[in-house]
Amino acid sequence: MELSKLQENTMEERMAIIKTFQTLYPTKEEKINALKSMSNSDINFLIYCMDNIHGKIFYAKYLKK
Repeated sequence: MELSKLQENTMEERMAIIKTFQTLYPTKEEKINALKSMSNSDINFLIYCMDNIHGKIFYAKYLKK
């Protein structure tokens, strides 16, 4: 499937957000601690930005009930 220019730009922005999060929190332990202190809104944004299902599931485990 070919992406439009808008879709390509959006995907690049989303991947940049995930890369920034991963740079700020390079280890799994640091990511978990960060996610535990984040709001559901912020976690949902990371889930939206993630491009693979495994990453989405990882982030979703830290949503507060």
